[in-house]
Amino acid sequence: MPTSRLKRRRSRRLGGAAAAASVLALVLTGCVGAAEPTPTPTPTEAAPIFASDEEALAAAEQAYAAQLVVVDELSHAGGVAIEKLEEVATAEYAAGISASLERLSASGMRTTGATTFDTVELIEHFEADDVAHVSAYVCLDIGDTRVVDSSGADVTPPDRILRAPLQVRFESRFLGANQLLVAGTEPWSGDDFC
Repeated sequence: MPTSRLKRRRSRRLGGAAAAASVLALVLTGCVGAAEPTPTPTPTEAAPIFASDEEALAAAEQAYAAQLVVVDELSHAGGVAIEKLEEVATAEYAAGISASLERLSASGMRTTGATTFDTVELIEHFEADDVAHVSAYVCLDIGDTRVVDSSGADVTPPDRILRAPLQVRFESRFLGANQLLVAGTEPWSGDDFC
């Protein structure tokens, strides 16, 4: 009997050693015993500044209307207030408007009436460096405005164009914001949509 006990002990030792070696091999190869890897967070894509074309167009219309109101107010008063312009236009575009208003005022002229617009159509909108860029076709209407001199006499040119097709550019007022400023206007040279 002593021989069979010895064999059993040896087999238990060999069996235990083999099991330990197997467990060690599994742990070292990463098959067992290692904690589940934590998922690496994927960068979340920021929500777009404008969720739709309609949102971008509505913001552009609002910005253009606000800019026309400020320019009308300043040209009616015959003055220039760059800080008022910079509330509705980019600094560069506000400087250009300011220069035009200064020339009007220096000539002793001002305007009356309201500038309006219609026929607004989105060209595009995109984002770059967390700034929204929007462009739209706009039909500018100056038919209700008049140019008057310092005595109040109407000096409006009789042959002026009353409705003009424009391409208007807008940019976000602040990074990531959906409030737009007018960044520039250019006459549209394509088919007249006014």
